[in-house]
Amino acid sequence: MNITTVSYKNAPDKALAKKLYLTAFPKEELIPWWIVLLLMNKKCVNFNCHYENGHFCGFTFTANEGNVLFVLFFAIEESLRNKGYGSAILKHLKSVYPNCEIYLNVELLDKNAENFKERVNRVEFYKKNGFFDTKHNIREVGGVFRVLATTKDISPDDYIRVFKKMSFGLWTPKIWQTED
Repeated sequence: MNITTVSYKNAPDKALAKKLYLTAFPKEELIPWWIVLLLMNKKCVNFNCHYENGHFCGFTFTANEGNVLFVLFFAIEESLRNKGYGSAILKHLKSVYPNCEIYLNVELLDKNAENFKERVNRVEFYKKNGFFDTKHNIREVGGVFRVLATTKDISPDDYIRVFKKMSFGLWTPKIWQTED
């Protein structure tokens, strides 16, 4: 699988990327699209479209600060899921940012959640791709999430620094270590 990455600003499939962004996540977890467009002007923020053989596969929306790359949003076209594209894109990210720890958030493994099985599958996917459960939770706009990373031990200060830089210093998330 050969993944090509193109900045959203230069991507031929901007409409597909926007549609995937708006449909792949629960509404309460989304940042309004106009804010996404505003954030894309920050040097530390990248919204990239990923392709294989010229076909749109998905996107990543990331923020980078120092030795941390935070994946805010990552989605694969529904018809292409479970076919290796997600793993290929994560491998690509790791090659582009070889000196960075990669952080991302997933929904808590709440057994009472309607999509509990989906949540478990998502965590297993990331673990299979070299991510660890950091035993940290974070409160964001869309609720409380679990932090996964390519390292077992994260620095909450580094994590907060990425958010502050990305959000023009206007937002500081609450992050804490859990017992489980």
